[in-house]
Amino acid sequence: MTGRKKRAAQTIPTARAPRSVARSSWSGRSMARRVSYPIRSMSNRGVGMRRAHAVRVRQGLPPPKAAGSPGFAAVLSGLLPGLGQAYQGRWVRGILMVLLPIFAVLLAGTFIAIADPLTSLVLRNAPAFTFVVAACLLTYHLYVVVDAFAGKLRGIGALRGRRLAEYLALAVVCASLVAFYGTLYRGSAPWASLAAKIFEPIARQPLIANAQEPLVSWSGTERLNVLLLGVDARGDGSTTDNTDTMIVLSLDPVNKTAAMLSLPRDIWINKPGVFVDKINAAYAFGGPDLTKKVVEDLLRIKLHAYALVDFEAFTRIVDSVGGVVVDVQRPVRDESYPTADYGIERIEILSGPQLMSGATALHYARSRHDSNDYSRASRQQAVLTALRARIAQGDLLRQLPGIVDRVGSFVKTNFDPANILPLARFGTGIDGSAIRSEVLYPCGGDYPHCELQYTGGDDGFFLVPDVAKVRELAAQLFYDPQVKAEGASVEVRAAGVARGVGQSVADRLGARAFTVTSVSSGQAARSAVFVRTGAKRYTANEIARELGGLPVDQLPVGEQTSADILVRVGTDFRGLATDTAR
Repeated sequence: MTGRKKRAAQTIPTARAPRSVARSSWSGRSMARRVSYPIRSMSNRGVGMRRAHAVRVRQGLPPPKAAGSPGFAAVLSGLLPGLGQAYQGRWVRGILMVLLPIFAVLLAGTFIAIADPLTSLVLRNAPAFTFVVAACLLTYHLYVVVDAFAGKLRGIGALRGRRLAEYLALAVVCASLVAFYGTLYRGSAPWASLAAKIFEPIARQPLIANAQEPLVSWSGTERLNVLLLGVDARGDGSTTDNTDTMIVLSLDPVNKTAAMLSLPRDIWINKPGVFVDKINAAYAFGGPDLTKKVVEDLLRIKLHAYALVDFEAFTRIVDSVGGVVVDVQRPVRDESYPTADYGIERIEILSGPQLMSGATALHYARSRHDSNDYSRASRQQAVLTALRARIAQGDLLRQLPGIVDRVGSFVKTNFDPANILPLARFGTGIDGSAIRSEVLYPCGGDYPHCELQYTGGDDGFFLVPDVAKVRELAAQLFYDPQVKAEGASVEVRAAGVARGVGQSVADRLGARAFTVTSVSSGQAARSAVFVRTGAKRYTANEIARELGGLPVDQLPVGEQTSADILVRVGTDFRGLATDTAR
């Protein structure tokens, strides 16, 4: 027995030794793989993962398995910053990466909006500002994508040791982001030029309350009246030029209609102390402000904004949309059409539908030697209508930046650039049949109506307006048709305030084509609009909105009036609005 035990003791080691040696020979890879596991128990787990990653990279082994594919995480964050981090289970980091740029944009936008000097600075340097914003967004987005690719690892080593497909996905995402933000910048650059060029006169001064020319905004729900001025700015384009074209454009977003009224250049304005001359000379004497004031007084309407367009701008706008299609009613032949170098040339435009270039459209709109100013005004309106239709046929978002880039410094306006796109969308969305065009005509000719009288002298001839007829036509064109249909009579009562306050309210309502029949005085009371007959409720609501949102109610028993609507101006009346938005 003892001998067997000794032999067994001798044979067992020799028999098991090869298995031990064999195990040690194939377990090296297993032991190398196990070096990362004890590190998981370290308090600083991130440090442990980085050490494990470094060890595996040095040994030529794949990195520790991450939560999901790094390439797919990069793709997700390329689509939406933070989405790849959420896919990896890093929810907090992913949410922060989504919210951070949103918060930054909102904060910057708020500061720019409320700080007038910043608004002016951005307008002046809009192209550079746009480039900086695009570059910052691209840099941040690339960082988020790389962060998703690296996962929980940090440092340059975190980007090594991946499969070729993962690197390819990262490269494609980064290249796509560069292309996307580059395209975004190229598309927004013309809009930046719009802010820097067209609104350059406004941007040169802070937009503060006492600024000479504040920007005019538009809510998109109120009627907007714009004075379009065409100036022959051959030469330096200074304000010494007379206006060659004057059109009042009115947009009604409630009823989805528009109206144009052309004013002949030779209308005589006789306002001592304000302006005495032909209406087309107002711009040369006092620029757009005096011109607006003169037209407002003539038509008894409020002009909210103006747009000054010289002939070069008009030509560029038409060319930028590929020309306009105009149905020429009668041929135009002009043997002495003025040229840019103060010479003359011969032009001829045949009758029938024609696709006109910018130069031809300008010839058609300006020529007057073979007809008169009224025929020319009708042609100008036809070209504007054709231009609107041409833009409406295409992609407005694609065309408008090109128009802006071409127009550049050839257009001046006091309209807020933030409202340009909504205004263009509304204008192109109106049905052609809902656009009404009119011209002030002289009496004594074959015209559908007349508001002007020819008068001549040694200094030439001019047109004296019949103010009552002019304002009646303006009221038909530029005011709410439902208010006109109701035809409600209005009494304004100064209740506990000076009669002059009531008269100011009456003048405002009269300028809005409401029929004010009387102004009276009464005992102190709160401001309100009362309706004597329910059928006139629409007009009452419009008056209340015009006066800052006064309450509307049925006429109480204690109030007496012969009018359909009673406007009571009480001690709580805050005064008339400055009317920059209506």
